[in-house]
Amino acid sequence: MLIDDSIAIFTAILMTHAIQIIRKTGLFILVFVEMVLGFLLVYMNFALLMALLPYGADEPASGVRIYIKTNGVHTDICLPVESAYMDWKTVIPVAHYPQVSRFSYLSVGWGDKGFFLDTPTWADLKFSTAFKAAFLPSETAMHVQYLEQEPTVSESVRMKFITPENYLELIEYVTASFRKKEDGGVDLIPDRGYWSNDNFYEANGSYHLFNTCNVWTNEALKIAGVRTAVIALFSDGIMRHL
Repeated sequence: MLIDDSIAIFTAILMTHAIQIIRKTGLFILVFVEMVLGFLLVYMNFALLMALLPYGADEPASGVRIYIKTNGVHTDICLPVESAYMDWKTVIPVAHYPQVSRFSYLSVGWGDKGFFLDTPTWADLKFSTAFKAAFLPSETAMHVQYLEQEPTVSESVRMKFITPENYLELIEYVTASFRKKEDGGVDLIPDRGYWSNDNFYEANGSYHLFNTCNVWTNEALKIAGVRTAVIALFSDGIMRHL
């Protein structure tokens, strides 16, 4: 009986401590969840406000024709491959695109390297990839496509004219986003493209919640003199002004 009583007392003590631990853990989890939800609420409100505020004046009625496209989440800028101001084939070697026969426009975007390489489709998205891209400063990459035809304006594609002076500044911004090799050339990430006309390259800068792919595009449009948002964390913040 004495042994049985001791076991019962010991079990009761363990149960009491276990309940206290569970309560403390539950409280911690609750506080953590509330903090995360609170942060996300502030973040989304900040993103919405900044996206609504316009930046820049009206664009010229003629000049260099550029396009801005979106897949609903990510945005890219499309630039003429050849012009009086730039031949992009001298920067992005056509040898990297053996299946492309005609080089009309260059589509380029900046973003999280892990997200780019590990998520060719939304079905491939992993929680770890999304979490790292959102909450941890991470490596970046440039996604480049050589388009055989000039883009067509649609709900997801917009066209703008920019001045030659602004185009030269835009060229400098885009080329500076590529991480260069020792010989000065762009640093190809081999065999990681999605299709036959695209590739990824190492990029400069870190990706995080306040420095997204759309922030990169938005800054490019500011430099190009295109009316856009003050800050665009999401693609809608860009497209709504176009």
